[in-house]
Amino acid sequence: MSDMRDVQSERDPRNVPLDYVGIENVRLPITVRTKEGGKQPTVGTFSIGVDFPHSFRGTHMSRFMEVLYQHLEEISQTRLRVTLEDIKERLKATKAMIEVAFPFSIKKSTPVTKLETVMYVDASFKAELNSTRGYVVTSTVTVPVHSLCPCSRDISEFGAHNQRVDVTVSWQGDLWIEDVIALVESSASQPLYPLLKRPDEKYVTEKAYLNPKFVEDIAKDLFLKLDPLSPCFRIKVVSYESIHPHNAVAIKEKRAEVSESSVRSNDQEHRDCT
Repeated sequence: MSDMRDVQSERDPRNVPLDYVGIENVRLPITVRTKEGGKQPTVGTFSIGVDFPHSFRGTHMSRFMEVLYQHLEEISQTRLRVTLEDIKERLKATKAMIEVAFPFSIKKSTPVTKLETVMYVDASFKAELNSTRGYVVTSTVTVPVHSLCPCSRDISEFGAHNQRVDVTVSWQGDLWIEDVIALVESSASQPLYPLLKRPDEKYVTEKAYLNPKFVEDIAKDLFLKLDPLSPCFRIKVVSYESIHPHNAVAIKEKRAEVSESSVRSNDQEHRDCT
């Protein structure tokens, strides 16, 4: 093996560095820590990469898979950092990035009949390690909820149009996925449930009618709940309007403050958290 030609490491005269090289759409079994202290098995879809210097022709793609197999059976902020440090060292990079997306399950009881159900939400962790920002992890979850239009209720003699809404939250800081899900659901007209018997359906529809929300209301209410809990986050609310062929959207961001020295070094005055 030692006498085989290393084509990737050959010198490249084109003098063109690349912003990112790596692999994506890698599916692996993983476990994710839960707020209750357990470990939830799921399937992660990974992207991992590094910046690439001008001097070499190509990277060693197999090393990305090696570090994934070595470090990431269980997902945590510590494991993600160790993985990025390892791939940076192996590939002599100055910046390394990894993202893992996975379905995350939560247990839900129906509101009246108290039947146990399970609902899945889409979640992800995105981590970056470099010499300027240091180590940064951004968590994201998309939570489906229910909204009822305040205007429709106000102008109608009976009924009001209502629909499913997706609320996507990206944040930095020590917040559990379960806690963010609860904050989102409490900001909507009503949560969603995988199963509803007739008494449950009556309860959910009547409660939503008494708690109408625009997408703007959901975004504002959720912002006020997240503001004291995270230094940096982004909220996107998308309503799949039942009486229109288009969606209604509301977005609100809170950007992290950076130091004066970072501003003087041409960094952004406020740092995005996505």
